[in-house]
Amino acid sequence: MIDNNIRLLPKILPIFPLPGAIVLPKGTLPLNIFEPRYISMVESVLGSHRIIGMIQPRGDTNKKNVYPVGCAAKIIAFSETSDNRYLIELKGVIRFKVLEELNSIDGYRNIRPDWQIYQKDLNINYENVNMDGLLNQLKIYFNNNNMNVDFSEITKIPNEQIISAVPQICSFKPNEKQAILEAMTEKDRVEVLISLLKMNLSNEDENGQETLN
Repeated sequence: MIDNNIRLLPKILPIFPLPGAIVLPKGTLPLNIFEPRYISMVESVLGSHRIIGMIQPRGDTNKKNVYPVGCAAKIIAFSETSDNRYLIELKGVIRFKVLEELNSIDGYRNIRPDWQIYQKDLNINYENVNMDGLLNQLKIYFNNNNMNVDFSEITKIPNEQIISAVPQICSFKPNEKQAILEAMTEKDRVEVLISLLKMNLSNEDENGQETLN
């Protein structure tokens, strides 16, 4: 299976540059595909390995530039709408480094990925990470943002689902999400999340003090 054998991963990878959107290994990401070039991309991979590369554009003005690291994800569910869109669900498989960009096909971009540095992603395990610290910071974040969340239900969710949901729920900047993605180990990733949540709280406190003054 592609999911656990690096040799079966594609040598040429179509990429979907999308600001503020990351998927983590073992995490999931829902997407609404409506641009013709990306509809072509989805239809192409559905007929083969079902793998696309999620990657963020780098910088605000030139979407041609992308970060050097993205995450390959497999389409695990899809449906076609009456207005010819695709609703897809991705599951993160393994991160990649961009070696070079190749010629585009049907308008979508392709790269040659380097999988080797991230091959441990195929056996990633989120069991021995600081979930208590992460959940404590999440409680503070949700309370400060008036978000009503039942934490008794959250604790029933697998760790990888919680960890992958945090960047989607919280108002992190694209470069902060990139730091989450590029964290080398599972433990590092959770510590980055905790630090970002603390920074968010600190920024809110400073803004509140400025308003009072």
